[in-house]
Amino acid sequence: MTKISQFAPPSALIRITLVLVLLLTPIGRAALGQALPAAEASPVSTGFALPTSLGSLQYAVSASQSLTWGYYGNQGAASSTNLTGDVAYLSNSKQHPFSMVFSGGHSFSESGQAGYSFLNLGFSQVANLGRWNFILSDNVSYLPGTPVAGLSGVPGVGDLGVNPVQIGGDTGQGVLTNFSNRVNNVVAGSVQRQITGKTSLNASGSYATMRFLDSTNGPASSSGAGLDSDAASGGGGISHQIDARNTYGGNYAYSNFTYSGNNFGITTPNFVSQTASAMFSHQFTRKLSFSASAGPQWTTIGSSSSGTSISAYADVSVSYAAKSYGTSLVFTRGTNSGYGALAVSISDGVVFGASRRFGVVWNCSFNSAYAHTSTLAVASVTPYSVNTAIEGIQVSRAIVRNLSGYASYAFEDQSNAGTNAINVFSGISQVVGFGLTYSPSALHLGRQ
Repeated sequence: MTKISQFAPPSALIRITLVLVLLLTPIGRAALGQALPAAEASPVSTGFALPTSLGSLQYAVSASQSLTWGYYGNQGAASSTNLTGDVAYLSNSKQHPFSMVFSGGHSFSESGQAGYSFLNLGFSQVANLGRWNFILSDNVSYLPGTPVAGLSGVPGVGDLGVNPVQIGGDTGQGVLTNFSNRVNNVVAGSVQRQITGKTSLNASGSYATMRFLDSTNGPASSSGAGLDSDAASGGGGISHQIDARNTYGGNYAYSNFTYSGNNFGITTPNFVSQTASAMFSHQFTRKLSFSASAGPQWTTIGSSSSGTSISAYADVSVSYAAKSYGTSLVFTRGTNSGYGALAVSISDGVVFGASRRFGVVWNCSFNSAYAHTSTLAVASVTPYSVNTAIEGIQVSRAIVRNLSGYASYAFEDQSNAGTNAINVFSGISQVVGFGLTYSPSALHLGRQ
């Protein structure tokens, strides 16, 4: 197992409370801009939430204790103390809005296992210039394993139910690996040109990199191993709004996947995927919406003797959003680089999420994900398949206006078959987390 620098952590929840008292002294709003008007005061906090009004900044700090069974292969529970910070900002500009979301922290092991740090930072800039609309975004993460539900991607730290829109679209749940530090970065840009009042053309491109910090050490079975990869994508399409509720269109996308570094003796050919899809979206009510995109996908392996395989691509979602309740259901199918564990892969995934506020002081969030990931049936790649299931639930309660407590439970189950993969987690892992979150009312910055 790869070892990381460890520090002497607190060992009990009462010490977590003391850490909160020391670290969470309220920041004077005057130092950051403008005081929040009393009429716009938020309700009592049940945890960190993304800002909803222009020119606002929301932050939170959490201290928690987590118990993990199964992940490290030991019989008992591995305990950790976690310190986490979250920040989100939405600029004042209606014409050129900027947004930023950050989540990060450190987990201090108390069971002789490796401690670890984690972070996830994303931002986007929008520019509206007449009939032209430009969007530039970037997302970078540093994690000890494949991300799961929540803002940070780490179970048990209290951010279940905080899920910003993924840069690059829905990707579904990835293959779970054993402890393996990785850096993932996705840069994306898009442009839309309004042709008429209801018809527009669009083009987009993205570049993604995944690097495993210890992937050059040891054999394929060693902890920390992973397949470094790059993915460059581009495409364009047209959309037409039939009426206020219905929109349809078409799109073409081209993606080039390459592998670099140590492949640990498994076959990792570069490949290209091309997708032609039709799109339709419908707004049933102000709260309920549906969208679907589907079509054929052609995948060509780098070796000319392997030929081209044809599969189906799909991205279908249904969402419902109300003042105190929200839910979404997403199905995705498409090729990918294998999440650092497989090569030349295709995944079918379903993700369901729901969040509900009860009264003033209670909030409950639930997430369920299932994915079947396998290597494409091509001559140069040995067959391999993985079934991944993740369930998570979190209950939060306000203690005082800006301080809340939470309890969470995560269940992860993964099985696999084949020999063409590295460092894949196999078995059942469970994580129980409980902690405190300090999250004051949003700060309003600049001119209102």
